[in-house]
Amino acid sequence: MRVQFLLKNILTMKIRIRKSAIKDLKKIDLKQSNKINSKILELKDYPDVGNIKKLTNFEPSFRIKIGNYRVLFDVLDDIIIIGRVLHRKESYK
Repeated sequence: MRVQFLLKNILTMKIRIRKSAIKDLKKIDLKQSNKINSKILELKDYPDVGNIKKLTNFEPSFRIKIGNYRVLFDVLDDIIIIGRVLHRKESYK
């Protein structure tokens, strides 16, 4: 049990947010934006986060659903790079 706790603390991910994702977040109303921000912070525990799907033939490679919004991101070693935050109608164009 103690080993799992120590390993989990060692394996926390760093989160980087691209300018395009910041611009997307500014367009979203405050209530939804706060919900999305808290879910993005939960990505530090990746891959122990629910609702993540690996996308095929699409870049960025992963997505997480938050209501009607999708956070598109890549994972490189111990860094999560948030690429876009889009409404579900716009996210896969």
